[in-house]
Amino acid sequence: MEEKNQHRAQIGYDFVGYSKHPKDNLGGGSMPISVSRASPIKIRISDPSLCFDYAHFLPDIEKCSTIHGHTASLEVEVAGEKAGPGLVVDFGILKRVVREVVSELDHRILVCEKYVESRSGSSVTIGFIGRGGEYRLSAPLSQVFIMPFESTIENLAAYLAESIFKRMPENVQYVRVTVSEGAGKFAESIVYRERDV
Repeated sequence: MEEKNQHRAQIGYDFVGYSKHPKDNLGGGSMPISVSRASPIKIRISDPSLCFDYAHFLPDIEKCSTIHGHTASLEVEVAGEKAGPGLVVDFGILKRVVREVVSELDHRILVCEKYVESRSGSSVTIGFIGRGGEYRLSAPLSQVFIMPFESTIENLAAYLAESIFKRMPENVQYVRVTVSEGAGKFAESIVYRERDV
């Protein structure tokens, strides 16, 4: 058990200049231990409160070319240097930011802007050719989320990662978002701060 605890204490560091295992040098040998930062600190959140429901359609994919819905779940990883009291980002703040971003999509019809035929006041008309023929839908604008891209899970992962990243403090080096649209179906997107690429 003691060996396991010693190993755990070394996570996050590279041991430099030793040919033997680092544990062999613990405990006052004649050579000092030299350490360097191996990577940024990572934190992750995954919580039922980060799930969201949405409807969409993908006319170019036969099975998905009619309006249907999903319940998406998220896992968000943030990495960076510790700041302030020794945190990358407070878990409460990260959850709040993710919930704000997710709330834009929750219980909405996600529509690529190329399917918007018209907007008038508080309503939008959507049209597309899908399974079974032509679809035309008039909906309250407040219940539709219009995007410049198709509503694939890959595009949603990228959108969520970018939106969360824009709200993170400067010490955050990257945001990784994994989105599931159902059992065993995931997409992942990572957004890096330019100086860290």
